[in-house]
Amino acid sequence: MDKKLLDEIIACLPKDRTLFRYARNDYALMLLSRYVGKGMKLTDIRRSPFGRLLEKPAIRSLIAEMGSGRVSGDLFDYVYVKERQDFLLTIGRWNEERSRHNQTTRNNANLVLQMNFNCGHDQAFEKCVAEEDRWYFESCGHPIFQRGARRYFRYTLAWIRLDIDFDHDEVLIEEIQTDWLRDAKAFLSWLEHKAKRAGKQDKDAAVRARKAQEYVKKILAAYFPMWDEAALAAALKFIADELGIGTVYYHSFETGNVLKGMRYSQPPRSLYTDLPRKFCFELTDEVPRMFSKSTAAKRKLRRAPDPKWYRLSNLQNMEARP
Repeated sequence: MDKKLLDEIIACLPKDRTLFRYARNDYALMLLSRYVGKGMKLTDIRRSPFGRLLEKPAIRSLIAEMGSGRVSGDLFDYVYVKERQDFLLTIGRWNEERSRHNQTTRNNANLVLQMNFNCGHDQAFEKCVAEEDRWYFESCGHPIFQRGARRYFRYTLAWIRLDIDFDHDEVLIEEIQTDWLRDAKAFLSWLEHKAKRAGKQDKDAAVRARKAQEYVKKILAAYFPMWDEAALAAALKFIADELGIGTVYYHSFETGNVLKGMRYSQPPRSLYTDLPRKFCFELTDEVPRMFSKSTAAKRKLRRAPDPKWYRLSNLQNMEARP
């Protein structure tokens, strides 16, 4: 999208905190709740693209005694889930200067949905990690939540870059990424190596390593297996409820790397294969219509052999629930 549209979208979005709660596999409950809406037969759900979500253990036990009867989306809204994590969602910008080197398909601006940690995490992080070491976690060249952007601050766990086209009712998910979890592992490895080389006489190095172990292995433990699910679930909720857009495209691994010019330092393949499949996106060779007026996208497409995307349709027609 161009900068003017990006400005207009941000001006219309909520300015205060947006809380998002998530636990592993919540995406299945969210998608089924929206898809089923006021009611649907289980046999019809099973035949739909979302049918395989019924095989999740928690959902299978939930519907075990219902046979092929009719269920309401409410059934999936009130499942008790332990240990949901609280996140703070904020909005950012990317590539407003329309650089062709900033990993965007149309060489234009992206809206960024930032998934930030909560206050409890940030306090624990600052307790375990010394102030002089915190820079290790903040990738300032990436679209993280910036200090001073609002009256409060939170560290960013992950972000999602979105290219939005209201004319064609489409959103392209350009990227889902976390630096924080990768850098946390590297930070711990560095401190453990440093403490080992220093030996027992360097008590400061040993204490720093012990606190880093506590942070990475205990406090961050809940985030490693579910951050990507949480990020995509937050993005879909935002696209449907805030933008009101119905069709979501998501890059496949091979096509996305070509269109974003990522020859080196490519992202984890699973984020562009396993993750969209998990959310019931369907693979398609139908080119997003938003590319039709983009010279940059058309030029890049000619370099992509057999281009494909993942697509989720009719998202805005799924019944939104609080």
